[in-house]
Amino acid sequence: MKQMKFFALVLTFLMGVSLTSCFDSGSSNSYDGTAFVTVHQSYLSNGVVLKTDDGYTLTPTNPSALLLSDGKSYPERALVYYKFAEGEKFVQGKTSYNVSVEGGMGIEVKSFNNKPDTIKNDYNIIAMDLWHANGYVTVASNFYYGGTVGFDFIQQKVGNDTLYVKFNYSKGGASGYNNGTTYVSLKLPSYIQDIEPKNDSIWVKVSAKGPNDETLVKNVRCKYDLY
Repeated sequence: MKQMKFFALVLTFLMGVSLTSCFDSGSSNSYDGTAFVTVHQSYLSNGVVLKTDDGYTLTPTNPSALLLSDGKSYPERALVYYKFAEGEKFVQGKTSYNVSVEGGMGIEVKSFNNKPDTIKNDYNIIAMDLWHANGYVTVASNFYYGGTVGFDFIQQKVGNDTLYVKFNYSKGGASGYNNGTTYVSLKLPSYIQDIEPKNDSIWVKVSAKGPNDETLVKNVRCKYDLY
């Protein structure tokens, strides 16, 4: 699946220690694929469906493998390692598969911080990349840390068809010598005041403080009619 190539590119870019919540099925370490996913829980069947960031639908045969450390809740977003279920294999043009989740990690989901004046720190990150899928903008970042880390998204302004966002490294960067990576997803609001979509899409421009206080900027085009 094409997600494999994307996953490899992201890991090559980020190389470091993941700081997200992990889960493990307890089975073997081998897997057929990896995917960034949005987790949809069915309250009728107690199961879950995974919508991958590149358009596939994965139905886990072992949904409990996705449970977080509290043993009760599922992540809203995740990076999963999976095997195809018995009788399944990748078929060109097929978009839905039954899979066994072999492991992975939850991805923190955040909304805009509505009290940016209370944020005391803005630490430097080393590098970042981002993408949009399923109504989320996910930022992958590499940084030094010295304790528990925390990040915030701050809405700066809206200009025509562009939403300007600050990705703020708010916690854990003081006296940091450890190198880490993480993924944080911004759930785009259903309504963005004053935005002027073009062809049912908008630009999201994300900035962050980089090495030597330079400003790192990444852009992604997002379908706006989904929200």
